[in-house]
Amino acid sequence: MYFQVKGLILRSHVCGEADKSIIVFTDQWGKVSLVVPGAKKIKAKLAAASEPVTETDFIVYAAHEQARPKVTGAKVMDHFTAVKNNWQSFVYAQYCAELCDALTPFNMENGRKYELIARTWKLLATARNPQRIIMAFSLRFLKLSGYSFVEYLNNHTPYLLPEEDFLIRKMAALSGEELDADDTITAQREQSVHRHISNYVGLYLQRPLKSLAFLRKMECAV
Repeated sequence: MYFQVKGLILRSHVCGEADKSIIVFTDQWGKVSLVVPGAKKIKAKLAAASEPVTETDFIVYAAHEQARPKVTGAKVMDHFTAVKNNWQSFVYAQYCAELCDALTPFNMENGRKYELIARTWKLLATARNPQRIIMAFSLRFLKLSGYSFVEYLNNHTPYLLPEEDFLIRKMAALSGEELDADDTITAQREQSVHRHISNYVGLYLQRPLKSLAFLRKMECAV
């Protein structure tokens, strides 16, 4: 049976000699695994449509309910080219994808998560303060996944300065655009809150996120 489904590509890897296996967060089915036949071949028609940090409209075929769907056609809806042309923005976009992959079970639809990821990737293309965008994304995604940091703060007494607690709640309430334009947030306070959010995210991960580890290495190298 054939299906048409829109999805955000979270990650991909080679399977077999020329095929690719991709993890996609779809608007209809949630997170799914798809096979893209021949996507690693030179000039493959489906290559660009199966790259991470891409929004694609797929045609997929599944022989039966338990079969792994195969991509038979695809149309790129958004390459997020501006994000991919900036290495830092691209790594932040990969962080969004990694966090979604790590905290989301397969086949659990969530339209709000889909909209959040797509909107965050778009914001990263023009953000002056991309780290704030990612912090706001993390807080919202955690809440949608049942791990709200604000609820945790309401029920526990972690060691936070009042200013840090205030900023975390502020970031959880404001939009990414508002936080990006906020000139009252100091770099020092932003970094301290970023550490708190990263540590909290780490409580729910089986292993550290590669994108976050890479960013920390680059920050140390500067």
